[in-house]
Amino acid sequence: MIKRVFLLNGLAILAVVCNHAASWGYTAMFWWTDRYRSVAVPNFDQFGSLPYYVIVIVRQLTVFSVPAFLFVSGFFLAYAARGSQSALNWKMVKARITNLLIPYFIWSVIILIGDALQGITYAPVEYLGKLVLAKADSAYFYVLLLCQFYLLSPLLVPIAKTRWKFMLFVLALLQLSVMILVYYCPIVFGGARVPALDTVRHMPYWLFVRWAFYFALGIVVAFHLQPFKGWLVRVKWGLLVAVAVLGLLTIIELEGIFRLTGQDYRGGPNTIAAALYSVALVLCYLAFDRVSIPLSETFYQLGRQSYGIYLLHREVLQFSARIIRQIAPWMLVYQALFQPVLIVLGVGVPLLFMVIVARSPARRYYRSLFG
Repeated sequence: MIKRVFLLNGLAILAVVCNHAASWGYTAMFWWTDRYRSVAVPNFDQFGSLPYYVIVIVRQLTVFSVPAFLFVSGFFLAYAARGSQSALNWKMVKARITNLLIPYFIWSVIILIGDALQGITYAPVEYLGKLVLAKADSAYFYVLLLCQFYLLSPLLVPIAKTRWKFMLFVLALLQLSVMILVYYCPIVFGGARVPALDTVRHMPYWLFVRWAFYFALGIVVAFHLQPFKGWLVRVKWGLLVAVAVLGLLTIIELEGIFRLTGQDYRGGPNTIAAALYSVALVLCYLAFDRVSIPLSETFYQLGRQSYGIYLLHREVLQFSARIIRQIAPWMLVYQALFQPVLIVLGVGVPLLFMVIVARSPARRYYRSLFG
């Protein structure tokens, strides 16, 4: 089971890259159309086409990635503390947070330097805000999110050992309440401003209350592994059906909300169906632990290097997509080619860079760069 959980990390990082690569598919379809057709942009002629729906499906079905990351992080944190409560101390928490923040700050600064070289500059206070609030790259919200959970873990771990059902219920209710206030209330009120809800609706995406259940579930499963394994065996076929049904509902709900209201929650587990789908998929994956995963050793290696890939892949995707736009615009027409190329580059370039660093005199800085 331990290796199975770690393998989930590799699957999740691939899902992240697929999700973000698919968003460049939207760009190629609607905003770069003039590179391969004589039209003004934005051009939405391909909205509703087969390639469009394929990209929609890919983005919606990969929303499990961040919940899976949080589950794995909670699982291994708790697994390290299974011996006794004192095994999880502030020294361990500090080490894990430091291992996250040093690479995060280094790559955030590099990204901001890259922006400056392109003529995009900010006031000093804005630079500080981008570093502190994870705004150098929108995907970096996950770093601040995980740091919060590590800080909360000395509180969560003892409760997970003794009152885990109560903890999961409370955190599920909290996350559901936030989800309703942030994502569903704007739909109910038709976009009208409701002052009493403004604070909740505009809370940062990296705030732990939006994601608390996933991390806590990982902790609970680690502490109660044998009972959970027995339960998963009994309900595994039900979980498989749930994944299929909830995956379909996720596609319909997120795309439906976008079409009806213009609110774009696509690509993330931001709605009830998407959150339930993410949980069901993680549990179903664990329930069928005897089913072998093709290329499992590859995914295991991806899991080991997932943080480095996570930190670098968005910039690699952006650079690659823009290069393709300039030198091979014909590729933008064929999403069946454009997407795989982006995915291979989004995973392969960070991995290659990590290998080069690991085998060079700079290897002493490997952990500082990639965690």
